Amino acid sequence: MEILEVGGLRYLRITWSRLEELVEELAAKIESDYAPDTIIGILRGGVIVAHFLSDIFDFKELYTIGCTSYEDIRVKRGLRIYSPLALKDLSDRRVLLVDDVADSGGTLREVLEKEVKPKNPLEVRTATLHVKPWRTYDPDYYVEVTDAWIVYPWERYEMTRQLAPKFIEHYGPEEGVKILAEFLGEEAGKIKARIMSR
Repeated sequence: MEILEVGGLRYLRITWSRLEELVEELAAKIESDYAPDTIIGILRGGVIVAHFLSDIFDFKELYTIGCTSYEDIRVKRGLRIYSPLALKDLSDRRVLLVDDVADSGGTLREVLEKEVKPKNPLEVRTATLHVKPWRTYDPDYYVEVTDAWIVYPWERYEMTRQLAPKFIEHYGPEEGVKILAEFLGEEAGKIKARIMSR
């Protein structure tokens, strides 16, 4: 695990290769005792994990639910579903609801209660790559527990926007950009150009 602490916050960087390992481990756990026939990914990060799982399980269809609950790192607001599940009926389906992380677990729980269960699935289970120690909802399947803020490989631009001010404040402009670039696995020039274009 690649963890960096800045200003009292811990950040865990996940590379694409590490992501593939985590998804394969998650898939093995799921396959050991559940045979879903429908995968639903929670947008945004959960749909990427769900896509990997659909490839492993050889599913040709993947469904999504779009929702949001974060404004900034560690700043949550109420869950807002902006793209409901397209399927109106889940009868006779064994559903796997997928997200990237269960922080409090509230997103999984609310999506499950508001969007999935009312459509009467035969069975439904939940899966994430990561969970936080303080979660109040446990997914049925997960791979790692961490108390760090997770930086997934599909979030480079978002993380540059959110982390650059914190890194610059903590390390100064030049060193902050350099350390952030190393952490994100990018060139400092690209990070600087993103910051300047805002």
